[in-house]
Amino acid sequence: MKKIIASVAALALAASAVSALSTGASAIGADKIDFEDGDFSFAYLNTDDSDCVASGLEIVDHNGSKQLSLKVTHDVKPKVWFDLDSIMPRESALNIASIKMDVQSAPMDAEGVIGWKGGALGAAGGFDREKMSGAELQKNPDWSMGNQFEICAYNPGEESPVATAEIKFLLPKSKYTMEGTNPFLGLQVWKDDPSDENSGPNDYILYMDNIVFLDKDGNAIPLGVSAPAAAEEVAEPEAEAVEEEAPAEDEIVLEEPEFEPESDDEPIAVEEAAPVVEEAAPAVEAAPAAVPATSNTNTGNASAAAVVSVMALAAAAMAISKRK
Repeated sequence: MKKIIASVAALALAASAVSALSTGASAIGADKIDFEDGDFSFAYLNTDDSDCVASGLEIVDHNGSKQLSLKVTHDVKPKVWFDLDSIMPRESALNIASIKMDVQSAPMDAEGVIGWKGGALGAAGGFDREKMSGAELQKNPDWSMGNQFEICAYNPGEESPVATAEIKFLLPKSKYTMEGTNPFLGLQVWKDDPSDENSGPNDYILYMDNIVFLDKDGNAIPLGVSAPAAAEEVAEPEAEAVEEEAPAEDEIVLEEPEFEPESDDEPIAVEEAAPVVEEAAPAVEAAPAAVPATSNTNTGNASAAAVVSVMALAAAAMAISKRK
């Protein structure tokens, strides 16, 4: 039963480890985040301003692929933060020279008009993932921002063309560091300006896809992080199961068949051995103490001694019985 419980525990922990890997390592081994696996656990909505979008991120099918989407009303602005430590090892992030992302907008209904929409990518060395804010944590490196992109459409029901949002780290001080706390990539779209007839107020759906991190030579940096802590836990139940098996082994030994004398001449030797039985009687009480000792003994010598003692006592008792 102990073996079965340990095995079930090991399988449960292994399943947990697989879950941690799939959640924390979206698109592991790939060269871009395309959301085809449905994972966006590394994406957050920053709400450091009262008019930020607070909820609604989801993966949807759009124009033949899965994309990260967010519905945005005209009176709020979206700030989507991507946690870098959940996307790649920090050592890899030091090599990032630029980041690109596909961005698009679409009206919420068939009669809706998007109008003018624009935004930019930004990056910094930290943010507060619990309070979803953290301007004071945006250091190592400080906040930097890429060029403005536009996702505009002016006809009813018309989607904008796909735009490429990009940020380049041209200065060493703008690159990610080992000292940052929760470094991130941020996407933000400006809030509608009611005074601008081309701007709004218009509601729309924001789509994000194909995020690529490039080094100084323009090569895509491999993605994915591992979960070593979860993997180590899987081995623990196996060690416990080995320790649990030691007492069970002694219990089986104590149930060995009774000792049978090999010949009829054995009673002659018993006459001299009889006094030994009386002197060894206290050892019968001490024998059980040797059994639990094996749970802390790796060599098994204590178990062997207990077996020899029990067999000797059994032989002596048989001889006395036969003599009488």
